[in-house]
This record gives sequence, C-alpha cells and structure tokens, in this order.
Amino acid sequence: MSSKIYFSSSAKRKPLAYYLIKAASTTALKIAPKFAFNQTRKLLLTPVKNRKRTTLSAQFTQQKLSTEHGDLHLTSIGEGPAVVFTHGWSGSSRQFLPLMEKVAASGFKAMAFDHYGHGESDGKFANLPLFIKGLKSVMASIDQPKAIVSHSMGTIAALNVSKDVPHFLIAPTFGFYDSFEERILNTGIHQHLFSGVLKSVEDEHDMRFGEILPELHVAGHAYPIHIIHDQKDRFAKFELTNQQASQHSHINLKAVNKLGHGRIINSEETWQFMKQSLFA
Repeated sequence: MSSKIYFSSSAKRKPLAYYLIKAASTTALKIAPKFAFNQTRKLLLTPVKNRKRTTLSAQFTQQKLSTEHGDLHLTSIGEGPAVVFTHGWSGSSRQFLPLMEKVAASGFKAMAFDHYGHGESDGKFANLPLFIKGLKSVMASIDQPKAIVSHSMGTIAALNVSKDVPHFLIAPTFGFYDSFEERILNTGIHQHLFSGVLKSVEDEHDMRFGEILPELHVAGHAYPIHIIHDQKDRFAKFELTNQQASQHSHINLKAVNKLGHGRIINSEETWQFMKQSLFA
C-alpha cells in the first residue's frame, strides 16, 4: 500500500476511497488514537517488496554488512574503485544489475545494497533517516569510492551523506516533503496522524526532516552533480530538478523523454551520460 502513496500521481477529483479513509481515520483518531497511530505508521513506513526474483550471474558476489540497525545485503561485481548504487522507496539493489555490469566492464567495482526493510536486508520498516544511515554504513566500509549513483528517494540519502565524491542522480525527488505530504493527505489520512508519524521518526533517529531536504545539500560539493531526469516523470517533478540546475552551476543536467521514472535506470541514455560524466 505505501508504494501507492509514495508513487501515486495526484488526481484532481477525489475518489470515494478518499472519503471512506478520511472518515475512518478521523473516527479512529477520536476513539482509539494509539491504534490509529500504529496503523498509520505501519502503512507509511512499510515498503512493498518485489517478489519477482532476478537470477544473478556468477560474476556477482553477495555479502552481509553488519550495522547498528541490522544487516544490509550487498551485491557487487568487478574490481577497482567502488561505485556505490543506492535505490529508492520499494526498490532494491537488483534494479541496477544491467547498469552495474557495464560499470564493472569499464574497470570499476559496482556495489549496490538493499536499504533496511527492502530486498534481502534486515528490517520490516523503512524511512528516510534509515536510508541515510544505511548509506553511511556502506560508505564507511569502502576505501575512496569513485562515485555514488542514486535513484529516486535514494538521491536524498546520497546528497545528505557525502559532498566529497562525484554524484550521479537518476530521477531525483526534489520537493520531496511537500509532495509526500500532499499525496498522503490526498488519500484521506488525517493530518494529525501524518504529523505524528513523522515526528516519531524524527525523534527515533534524531534527524529533522527540515534539515535533510535535498535542496539544502546541493551546495558545497567538491565535484559536479550529474543528473538525468525524464521531463515527463510522473513521480519526481522534472521542473524542480531544472530549478536546482538553474540555481547551481555545478549541476550537470541531462533532460530526456519517454523513459519514465523506472525504465530510465538501465536505459542507454543513462549509461552514455554516465560514461561521459564519471568515466571519461
């Protein structure tokens, strides 16, 4: 369910389900507030796991990285300086496999991992602070990484974690908080429940959402930030990415068409832009 909230396109007319959920959440908040809060937290923080299994070739290796919040599942291929791949909400490391093979063939070690609550990593729930902490743990295990490649919500974690390595962002989610709030409230979930869940996440991880927004972490990078984004992306607004590119001279933006939010990852356009930007 949470993937439909995170990745739904806003509709002008509210469906019947909106009014039913609004009535149910409002009533539950009055009668059983703790139950309403727990159900809302479960709804918003449970990513959908893809049950489709992708067979790995013998060239790939898998390992576990032990961290404070559980084990992270890592998949890698190749030898050389590491290029780290970080996926978005309800994604997994396996989204990057074709792209990782090309990176490895170019003389680098391509390393992807499943975030907490995703893929084969530990945890049932996930959130943005955990995305950041997971990526920090992976980066701490690597000596002098070549670059970070991130997709969707993973781009927020990437920008928060390091300003000292080149970044390659695929379909970044600028304006994430406002868009997220709008989509959740458009489902009919009560504002008080939404705010309560976010505050509980902030308190649990000692991070404030207002301080980890990607727009606040674009400046001050030692290397250019390379971005590829479909102009008609329905889930991450291209206009907001273009706005950031116009404000920061170190952003190198490539606009594409007809690649969507997911297909863009392993597209030939993405690979050619990556070769030109990171490996030339």
